[in-house]
Parts: sequence; C-alpha cells; structure tokens
Amino acid sequence: MERGRLAAQLQFMEHNARALEELVAKMMKAREEQEAFLGVFAKSLEDIAAQEEWVPLAQCLGGLGECGQTLVSESHDVMMLRPETEILQVVTQIQDWAIVPMKRLLEDREKAIKIEAKLQKEHDEMRRGSSKEKEKKMRMLSDQKRRVENVNALLDTHMENFDRYRIQKMKKIVSELARSQAFYYAKGLELFAVPCQNIAKLHSSETTKGTPKSNPAESSS
Repeated sequence: MERGRLAAQLQFMEHNARALEELVAKMMKAREEQEAFLGVFAKSLEDIAAQEEWVPLAQCLGGLGECGQTLVSESHDVMMLRPETEILQVVTQIQDWAIVPMKRLLEDREKAIKIEAKLQKEHDEMRRGSSKEKEKKMRMLSDQKRRVENVNALLDTHMENFDRYRIQKMKKIVSELARSQAFYYAKGLELFAVPCQNIAKLHSSETTKGTPKSNPAESSS
C-alpha cells in the first residue's frame, strides 16, 4: 500500500473513531432524556388515575404509567451502562492498539526512507575519498535499503492484521448499537402490549348508570 493512501486511511479511521464517540455521547443524552420523560409520563398518569372515578379506566391509566417505569428499570443497564464497556472502550482499543501503533510504524518508515535518500545522495556525490570510504558508504546504503525493505514488509503485515482487528471490533460496536435498540423497542412492545389490550377491553356501556357526580369546583362555589 502506498504511503499516501495508508496515511489517508489511518486519518479516515481516526475520524470515524471520533465520530463514534460523538454519536454515543448524543445517544446517551437522548436516552437520559427518554428516561426522564418516562418518569414524568408515569407520574402524570398516576395523578390522573388518582382522580379518575371509573375504576377500570383508572387501572388502565395506572398500568400504562407503570409500564413506563418498568421499561426504564429493565432497560437501564443495556441502554445506559453497556455503551461504556461495549462501545466506548472498544473505540479506545482501536485507537490505542491499532491506529497509534500503525502511525508510529508509518513514521518509522518515513524516517528510514529519508535516511536512505540521504545516504544515496552522499554516495552519488562522492567524488573523492579512498575506495575504503566509498565501500563503507556503500555498505551503509545497502544496510539502510534492507531496513526500508524490512519496515515495508512489517508495515504490510501489520496492515493486514490491523484490517482484521478493526473489522472485528467494528462488528462488535455495530452489533451492540443494533442489539441495544432492538432490545429497547422489543421490551417496550412487550410491556405496553398489556395495557393496550386492557384499554381495548374498556367499554363505556359498562360504567355505572346514574346521575354523574357533581364537579367539586361547582359544589364549592
């Protein structure tokens, strides 16, 4: 892989790592807000249920609010705690164990190539000097060429391993993102299916017949 392409790829990967961290931060904020909303949702329905005179409707209202609270408690670990270990720590591993070492190896190759170019120039410009000095310079140049070849081979090998490692870790991250969302909505569907069924069974014809109770506000006037 040519130097410019490799450097660009590493830069691209670093950008994606930062983008993932920003995405998780926004996701966590949204989930915190959703948990707070479900708390308000449950409290509001509880208050409404307390004022409702028809018991079946009051029970449905209370049950609906309880589902919101249950969803928060049963999904909190998956939605709020797992992203730290299953996503953010994995992003850090990609950065520390893959991207940074590859960048250092790339820097080593750049240095080796510069030294080789310098020795080559010195050798080409050598007009004077003993044969021994020229031979010494040639050995130095040959040794440096081998170093460049070795670092290139090492870089190619590490790049292949890096690609496998990166894809493996990214697979874990994407899987966690998908699974957490699927879990949340599946749990919500499971919980809210019950009050939906109970609400569907409500019929106004079953309410107690008779004169409606007077409005407390009207009685006090």
